[in-house]
Parts: sequence; structure tokens; C-alpha cells
Amino acid sequence: MSFVLPSYSAADLEVEMIDAGALSLARLVGHPNGEWEPPLPIYRNLRVDPPAGSKSKYAVLYTGVNLLTAAMECHVLSLSSFGVWTLNEKSEAKYQVARYTTGAPGVFIPLDGRNRRTLGLASLQAEELGTYNAHQQVGLSLFTRYGKVAHGLCWESFHRNQPGRVYAIWHSRKRSLGLTLRAGPLVALKADVEWQTGLTDIPDLLRLLG
Repeated sequence: MSFVLPSYSAADLEVEMIDAGALSLARLVGHPNGEWEPPLPIYRNLRVDPPAGSKSKYAVLYTGVNLLTAAMECHVLSLSSFGVWTLNEKSEAKYQVARYTTGAPGVFIPLDGRNRRTLGLASLQAEELGTYNAHQQVGLSLFTRYGKVAHGLCWESFHRNQPGRVYAIWHSRKRSLGLTLRAGPLVALKADVEWQTGLTDIPDLLRLLG
């Protein structure tokens, strides 16, 4: 049985409101101009990108509240059910770090909390687990209805240990959010001071070459 989006209204949804300047965000960039320009439609295949047949409708800039969140979302870092942290050094070498601030108030629609049930994400069928289909259908619905009011979607990282909050910003709304990219060239993840400091705080980190 495929995912069926339940009916809902704005009154059913919780929203997250952000003061101007309150967000400091990080993103791992793995392709040219990925820190600012939207990807081509064929590459819009992540959690809340548009579903098949709607890839050209909008694009999403995925960011996290810290590098740990961004790294786990990109599978550079992982945490096993046994509490073992693993660093994929081949993946680490692919990325540069982009950092952002927000200069205007923001409105985000959470996919967790009460909204998870309202939007039908709390009771996914077995065939939907492990795919992004349901989340992409929800993303399209929310963008279609509120894409000129809200700035994107947010949720606590689904990865083990929930390292931080993800803010998926609609590219068409980043200027309204006052999103500003830190000036200067991007720094390789491996050379980033915050990243290297953070890795030293992880006990018994297992490093894999690929």
C-alpha cells in the first residue's frame, strides 16, 4: 500500500519561528556552486526534494545547526547501535564546508513533533520505510500550500544520537530569510578547525578509508 497524504489544514500544524540572526547553519558541499545554487532537477532526490514528476517545481538547500549534524546527514560520520563512531575518510575528502547566518525572521514547518502524526509520517507502511517517497510527497504538499509564507522544513536529525536539527531551506525563499553565506573561499572539511576539534572529542573513533 503506497503512502496516502492525510487531509490537514494550517490550523493542524505546528510551526517553528526563528528570530533574525538566530540561526547559524552549516552545510557540506560536494559539487561546484553547491553552497548557493540549486542542483539540477535530476539530482533532487534527497529527503524532502520534490517527488518524481515534480522535480522542477522547487529545490532545497539542506543545512544543519552544526557540522556533526551535516556530517551525519552526508554519511561522513555514523554511529552504530553499539555506540561505535565511524569516520569515512573517503567521503570526508569529498566535501568542503559552507556556513550561513540568517538576517531576517524565519518560519519553518517541522516534520517531527506533533506534525509527524498530522502529516502521516508516524505510521508509514513497511514498503515506505527506507525510502524518501512519503517525505517527498509531504514536502511537495507543504511547498505548494505554504511555499510563499514559510522558508522551509525542519526536523531533528533522524540519525542515531540525533546530533542536531536540520533546516531544509527552499531555494526560492533563501533571500527572504536573509540567508548569507560566510565570505571567503570554502574550506575543505578535513582542514576545518571546528571539524578537527570535534573529532578529537569522539572517543575510540574508527577511521575507514572508504
